[in-house]
Amino acid sequence: MNKLSAIYTEKNNCQDCYKCVKNCPVKAIKLEDNSASVIPELCIYCGKCTQVCPANAKKVRDDLPLVRQALKKEKIIVSLAPSYISEYNNEDTNKVIAAFREAGFYGVSETALGAEKVALDTKAWLDKQENGVYISSCCPSAVLLINKYYPEHNASIAPILSPMVTHAKYLKEIYPGSKVLFVGPCIAKKEEVKQFGDIIDYVLSFQDIKNLFEDMGIFFEFMKPTEEDVFIPIRANKGNLYPIDGGMLTCMIDSINSDVDRINHNSVKKEPVRYMTFSGVRNLMEIMRDFDSMNSTGKTFIEVMTCDGGCIKGPCAISNKSSASKRLNVLEKVSVEPRDEELVNKLTSLETSTKYDYIPKIEKEEYSLNQIYEALRMVNKKSEADELNCGGCGYDNCREFAKALIAGKAENDMCISYMRKIAQDKTNILLKKMPSGIVIVNDKLKVVDANRNFADILGDEVKMIFEANPGLNGADITKLIPYHNLFSQVLETGVDIIEQDIRDGERYYTLSVFTVQNHTLVCGIIKNLHAPEVRKDLVLNRTKDVIMENMKVVQQIAFLLGENASYTESMLNSILESHSDSKDELNNTK
Repeated sequence: MNKLSAIYTEKNNCQDCYKCVKNCPVKAIKLEDNSASVIPELCIYCGKCTQVCPANAKKVRDDLPLVRQALKKEKIIVSLAPSYISEYNNEDTNKVIAAFREAGFYGVSETALGAEKVALDTKAWLDKQENGVYISSCCPSAVLLINKYYPEHNASIAPILSPMVTHAKYLKEIYPGSKVLFVGPCIAKKEEVKQFGDIIDYVLSFQDIKNLFEDMGIFFEFMKPTEEDVFIPIRANKGNLYPIDGGMLTCMIDSINSDVDRINHNSVKKEPVRYMTFSGVRNLMEIMRDFDSMNSTGKTFIEVMTCDGGCIKGPCAISNKSSASKRLNVLEKVSVEPRDEELVNKLTSLETSTKYDYIPKIEKEEYSLNQIYEALRMVNKKSEADELNCGGCGYDNCREFAKALIAGKAENDMCISYMRKIAQDKTNILLKKMPSGIVIVNDKLKVVDANRNFADILGDEVKMIFEANPGLNGADITKLIPYHNLFSQVLETGVDIIEQDIRDGERYYTLSVFTVQNHTLVCGIIKNLHAPEVRKDLVLNRTKDVIMENMKVVQQIAFLLGENASYTESMLNSILESHSDSKDELNNTK
């Protein structure tokens, strides 16, 4: 049994999109060093993060190496989840069983047998309860959610083992000394095995099995089933309905009258128990929040599954068909057949009662308004008007994000508006400090931003415009400078222009235009060649160019020039140094 968490993050692939935070219903994600990792103590292993991660950085623990080793020395029986019907819908069931046996497994049995026993025992337990609301225990993720986050309602969970554990217990009674491997679409069962490791030994996903078969060169279409390639010890019946909404309820009772039926047919006798089914974590959370108001009269039993649409849409399912299509697959293939009475009796007599008190509850942290305000100030939100509640950080609103900051689960740079402000501030500082004129122009030839030096270089008229409109935002560059065609040229071609000399009447400039965003945004850097510091820089740069060009020639004819090479270099360097000294003197006088 692997004791590592069932979900982990490959940090190198995590790209700060916060999609896992946004989609995690219980916010069991911690941001640290720009990487989002799952907090095992808070996680309910619904698998949402693994499904939405665009970089595939959220991984499901791979238990395949453990099973490969066990296959060499142990008799392992596969407990195949009832959702196999929708996963392998186009495959011959006997060929599927033959493939498992070819891989080295002793046999294959349907987890649905355990589901039938769970339905039977849950109905018997429910009949003994007083009026109230009660919840199924079949979904390990739902059991984790209620016990961790709504412990005040955990007594309402049916104290019955899950179908997986029940089935494993049954198989070990029929086949002493065997080990049991569960195969299905569920991540939460990889955590459940930690608590019931004395009953269930291994858990793999459908994807794991697909990988195993491919590595072994096993393909369903090439299997030739024998008489031994059938489900053991007996076939399941209605238990195979479990992976769809209402499947458990169908096993518990023969028929269920809907609320509409009761309204439209007053002659129908009212059922002593109201049965309902819901799937999806958010639906379950809503039920828990509204739980007390449902306890008023009568008895209600709710079948819950955290996967939307049921287990057929589990996070580790490999078939991407719709819920409707998968549900239809299950309904079409479930059948009721005669079975060995002795084996059925052994299943019926199995003990399945349990307790879920091993799951620790989450202590909810309470924060004062002052703490929340202080956290908000850390991301430059100084008033209620600054709380945009955009959800870009992954949290529903700014205050929830502030609580995550206090708890150490979030980082300041998750706030988009805060990071945008920092970026803008940095840009403004750079623009102000740059000694050259800077202008940023969009594909409409409108100014996006410019610094004061740009306005100063262009003269008094532009300086007046700058005073009225700092940054010249929205100004038409074609009306500000006559050489605007250079900006158009870079926008169209994407080829930068570097240090081109420009004459505008009596003024001389050097201009560089380069791409910021291809064909969308360009930046121009302009220098007034009349400025003393620019002239000095220009002489220095061009002297350096002369040295470099001269040295190329010198290297080619060095054997002819002899000592002249070193003499030329030293002369040019002396020129460069004299200009550098002059520049220093100029700066000192300033």
